[in-house]
Amino acid sequence: MKIILSNDDGIYSEGLLSLAETLASENEVTIIAPERERSAISHAITLREPIILKKKDLLPNVLAYAASGTPADCMKIALLSFCDQPDCVLIGLNPGSNLSTDIIYSGTVAAASEANMLNVPAFAFSMDDSKDGKFHFETGAKAAKDLLSKIDLKAAPKGVILNVNIPNVPYEEIKGYKLTTLGKTKFHERYLHRTDPGGNDYFWISGVLLPDDDDPRSDYLTIKRNFVSITPLNSNFTSAPNIEEVKVWLKDLLTE
Repeated sequence: MKIILSNDDGIYSEGLLSLAETLASENEVTIIAPERERSAISHAITLREPIILKKKDLLPNVLAYAASGTPADCMKIALLSFCDQPDCVLIGLNPGSNLSTDIIYSGTVAAASEANMLNVPAFAFSMDDSKDGKFHFETGAKAAKDLLSKIDLKAAPKGVILNVNIPNVPYEEIKGYKLTTLGKTKFHERYLHRTDPGGNDYFWISGVLLPDDDDPRSDYLTIKRNFVSITPLNSNFTSAPNIEEVKVWLKDLLTE
């Protein structure tokens, strides 16, 4: 199987290397990833400067390239200009979950979405958050390998990516895999306002995660129960369930 890997944490990320090493034993793996961390950059692309690609010697039997651009840039370059058509694209392993509204900001999910829009089956893989800084990336890599071994990529629904979040525990503690929905839990942020010696205002983002889920199908509650959460996403932002409601709301404006 031909697989392209990327991430938003940079080409030297431990999670990316763990995933590449696990998959390369049985697959043809190519890495095209940002040269530095580009977390929370969402779907940004580079418009007004060239994107430089540099070959890196990272792992045996793995071609690896560092890009000066964003995660979405990496996918565009890989799939439109640089690589042979892969069987699938995997993004991750992200050190930290991408749940609920996190996906709006996530470069991990955006890169998978970009690949999907270019008609390649795509998966975003993230580990649950760590309390002590340790991540069980070997668990995430095995979970990714399990997923690929049990699905038919040719049967992947068009327009759908799978956002996969993995409990940050040893592999033997994983209870199974669940199909989930995006939860409600959100990081409630605030910005700390300070002033530098020159009198300029500056701000640091801060905040706290406040769990707000009661649906057992939510991605947040699922990984907390030590199940791998698999949430199908697509790039169509149309709010189809609200069409009729909005039609009433705009009744004095719309043309029949």
